[in-house]
Amino acid sequence: MDSIQRERRAGLIEAQRVDGFFDAAFAFVVSVLAIAGTEVPHDLHEMLLALDRIPAFACSFATLLVFWYRHVRWRERCRVHDTTSVFFSLMLVFFALIFVYPLNMVFSAMFNAIYAGFTGQLLPNALVLETGHDLSMLFLCYGMAYACMALCLALLYRHSVRHMRDASREETIEARESLYIQLGSVGVALLSITLALLLRNGGGWWSALPGMAYSLLFLVYSFAGRWARRMLANPA
Repeated sequence: MDSIQRERRAGLIEAQRVDGFFDAAFAFVVSVLAIAGTEVPHDLHEMLLALDRIPAFACSFATLLVFWYRHVRWRERCRVHDTTSVFFSLMLVFFALIFVYPLNMVFSAMFNAIYAGFTGQLLPNALVLETGHDLSMLFLCYGMAYACMALCLALLYRHSVRHMRDASREETIEARESLYIQLGSVGVALLSITLALLLRNGGGWWSALPGMAYSLLFLVYSFAGRWARRMLANPA
């Protein structure tokens, strides 16, 4: 009995260390996102120019927050304490570090295009993509990083669904819902990558289709949530 308790205590300490590292790594990613392409303003004019980056930063921060929160939900609801879970968690951090730059560039380009559409001019210090090929390559990098991060979360939830012990029916359904959401997210990212490859030499609004594909994530979340509610409503 004492040996079992020591093993559980050791597993809990290891899990806490991994969680601390994971949270610190995501905090570092957000810090990199905040300072990417910026310098400390030296006067009021430079400070006002820096404020133009707030919308892109807010969207980038929200996207990263979704991945971080999904991992938090995993470790609170259906964590499995083993080497496989640690590996997938570390891979998620690895891809987040890769994801931060294309993430910031995609949203910067999006808000620059919106601003130019209304005013006819570019934002100060805006990211300039000269051709549709440049935009397609940016979406390709973004899609690959997004797909890898979503796949890491999907593998975490799949591993938990297969190895969860003493889990309630509600916890199992919640884990499967998150698994389906992440698999759907991978599918959307792969669709975006395919469009980026097909339209890499295109121009005009067609070159924005890879980005528009991510609007399908709303359907993914909706269908997965509807499935979970239907399963919870029906007694086993």
